[in-house]
Amino acid sequence: MNNLMKWITTLLTPCIVFIFLPLFAHAADEQYNNVMVVYKNDSGKELVFNQASKIEHIYENLHTIEGTFTKEAVDALKKVPDIQVVEKNPTTVEITNTTSPLLTTITPNWNIQAINAQKAWSSGITGKNVKVAVVDTGVSMNPSLPNVERYSFVDDDPKTTSIDESSPYDTEGHGTFVSGIIAAGVTSSQLYGNIVGVAPDVSLYSLKVFEKDGASMESLLKALEWSIENNIDIVNMSLGTTDDDPILKNAVKIAYDTGLTLVAAAGNDGVGKDVEYPAKYDEVIAVSSLDQSNQISYFSNTGSKVEFSAPGSDVYSLGIYDEFREDSGTSFSTPHVTGFLALLKQQYPDYTNKQLRKVLQNYTMDLGEKGRDPYYGYGLVNYVQTTPDGTSSATSASKPRYFTTNPGTVATKVQVNQYSSTSFTSVTKGKVVAKNTLVKVAGIVKTSAGTPRLKLTNGTYMTANLDYIVKVTSKIDQYYTKKQSKILVKSGLYAYNNADLDSRMTGVKKNTVLSIKDLAYSSGGVPRLKLSNGYYITASKDFVRAVTSSIADYIYVNPGKVQLKRSVYQYSSSNMSSTTRKSALPKGKTYTVKSISFSSGGTPRLKLSNGNYITANKNYVVAK
Repeated sequence: MNNLMKWITTLLTPCIVFIFLPLFAHAADEQYNNVMVVYKNDSGKELVFNQASKIEHIYENLHTIEGTFTKEAVDALKKVPDIQVVEKNPTTVEITNTTSPLLTTITPNWNIQAINAQKAWSSGITGKNVKVAVVDTGVSMNPSLPNVERYSFVDDDPKTTSIDESSPYDTEGHGTFVSGIIAAGVTSSQLYGNIVGVAPDVSLYSLKVFEKDGASMESLLKALEWSIENNIDIVNMSLGTTDDDPILKNAVKIAYDTGLTLVAAAGNDGVGKDVEYPAKYDEVIAVSSLDQSNQISYFSNTGSKVEFSAPGSDVYSLGIYDEFREDSGTSFSTPHVTGFLALLKQQYPDYTNKQLRKVLQNYTMDLGEKGRDPYYGYGLVNYVQTTPDGTSSATSASKPRYFTTNPGTVATKVQVNQYSSTSFTSVTKGKVVAKNTLVKVAGIVKTSAGTPRLKLTNGTYMTANLDYIVKVTSKIDQYYTKKQSKILVKSGLYAYNNADLDSRMTGVKKNTVLSIKDLAYSSGGVPRLKLSNGYYITASKDFVRAVTSSIADYIYVNPGKVQLKRSVYQYSSSNMSSTTRKSALPKGKTYTVKSISFSSGGTPRLKLSNGNYITANKNYVVAK
């Protein structure tokens, strides 16, 4: 009793209300598990200890205690000035990822080139001796990441899955992919090119916080506290939530004030959606995503808190089974900035996190509006100079922003809208124009503020911004202008690493079937076909032919002779119909094939020596 009275006396000074706090937990009262309380001082800390029915964990560095409390204790603690936050159901954080099927942009290794990391490497700047923590799903055993230290802050729940969730190894793939972007050693693949991290020599620490249903606040706090205790330089958080959780906010502030540089993903809800937490906190660097054209990825969240941008659309990195894979999201633009900061930390080892964050502004390519904007922040991180004063930093592209004369016909580089007037508002907004649509322009009309608009031949108006449209070649009819599923190479050609076809990568033989991922345009408005491996080839109909997506079911290279597995009809045209049908040919007979022809839909036909056509389907014919 004497000890209790002494404790009450010490609490009287700050506020008389402490006299009325319930100082004993009663077993019959309603209990709340996993309550988190942030205290301001030692008096608050002592009060939490006395009010808790059970202490689960103490986060000393974060001034936070997790435990079980009665409802009465929770309500009372919320009224105490020495207590900053009391939270019964802490936020569960989710991986900032996206599985949208619409994500169909970018190429292998362009992302590293985009931030010009090679220039840092050529100066011996590779992230050596910089400690980077990846707060994520863990990292798998991968030969491209041989020196990762792995820790898990997740408890296994046998009821949810047969996999041991407490294992520090990655079973989801997200953390491995993120870590590969930061620190993968050079790994070469004929199909995917050279996979390498931005800062391949960093000291990487994998802090696993995710289980089946996301990352609990408990695991996230443990990871941040571990980072503080182990003097981590930079923390990558490719995760997010829409909830402004005071527990998380407090932990982030303390981590930053301790000296950690914090980097987080803006979110994947789409352009116009605000930045998620923790990226939205002042202490955290929020990263948006760009595609290969340095345009904001349409899935990327935007807003005033966006600080920097980096490649995040269709980037290649490491999978959990020693393979490579492709993915998109601000989860993957974020580690580019983290790796970039590791390069700068090696270059300026004495810089504080605040100084490092400031100097990063000098290593950017300004995109969008001049200066910081809600899409790109200060711009795309880009290693272009070796002094911190910014005198040689990258600048915005020099091309004009708008068409000022009639371009004739344009193609949309992204999805845009038509409007009924030059004033673009929700009231005047018309139908959506899909990406890669050809649009005929009647002329240029300026708004009252002098901004050029395209007046279309249908009387509507569209943006004249060169970031969103491109003037196409006058010979556009000679090219494919729609995305094809599969194409057949008609004569040998080369594949390149960009749409301008100025950097040859590999040869492609005649009669090769290629999968097409997207259509793109060169800077001169010439269509290109983007392959599934990220390379580009010509879209000229003289060199490639669009074929059916089921081309593998057909003979498409002249076999010389075929035998009929079934009786089939012959036709007078490659476009087989009832009007072109002729007599049937019997099963088992062998016929000479003169050439391969294609229907208008890209289906192969066999032209026989008699001038007629039969199916090339392997279910009906076999090469002899």
